[in-house]
Amino acid sequence: MASFSPFKDHIIKELDELIQRYSLKGPFLDAGCGLGDVALHLSKKGWAGFAVDMSEVALETARSELAQVSSVKVISGNLVNLAKLLKGAIVETVVMFDVLEHVEDDHAVLSAVSSVQPKGGHLIMTIPSHPQREWRWDDDYYGHLRRYDLDVLEQMLRDNGYSIIEMWDITYPALWLMRRVYTAIKPAPKMEGTPIERSMISTGLQAWDMGVISWVVLNLMPWRLVSKWISMNRHQYERGHEVIVLAKKSWKNSPTAAILGVLS
Repeated sequence: MASFSPFKDHIIKELDELIQRYSLKGPFLDAGCGLGDVALHLSKKGWAGFAVDMSEVALETARSELAQVSSVKVISGNLVNLAKLLKGAIVETVVMFDVLEHVEDDHAVLSAVSSVQPKGGHLIMTIPSHPQREWRWDDDYYGHLRRYDLDVLEQMLRDNGYSIIEMWDITYPALWLMRRVYTAIKPAPKMEGTPIERSMISTGLQAWDMGVISWVVLNLMPWRLVSKWISMNRHQYERGHEVIVLAKKSWKNSPTAAILGVLS
């Protein structure tokens, strides 16, 4: 449901609540920025930062979206090379929405993200959850390589110096049920290329395209009330299909820090 606009709107609402509740601040990094809409949203808060992606298809739109925003630098490159791409810059808040499930080496990407944050920095990311129960054809369609068991996700964050502060489901019950219904009644579209190739164009793919049904759902459903309903159930993260996680950097894991630790 990555390209489903009410879902995007709900994620942004939850992002804003986390920022306000925990007094998060810039500079920021939008890691895997896609079309640049999240970076643009953060820039309107007065934040400066970086928007990084390796998909030129997505970056074409991101550059257009952010062309008049001098406080955000759009960068093309692989996330595993973040320290080099940011030229030594350190960011207080990293936003990484729907990224780790697309990359071959998720541990390397998370380590690279951690390397550009100070102790006390924050990471906000969205992750598809419950691989055994929730895998559907749209995972293949968008180029997902995996979903995450939540205990595996927590351990991976801990291994890279993060501790989880909040974990909220962002789908249950309304969006979770809708996804179940539409993946059941709509035949899987023809899928071309490898998962990585599909990932490169995933921001432009439209799985939710069912003619009149889609129009009715998008235009006639009371989405503000639906969003509130989902938020009321946000702590039922064992029941939905995607979570938003806020984690805090609790220790440094850069090569430099390791060397200093040995010498001290």
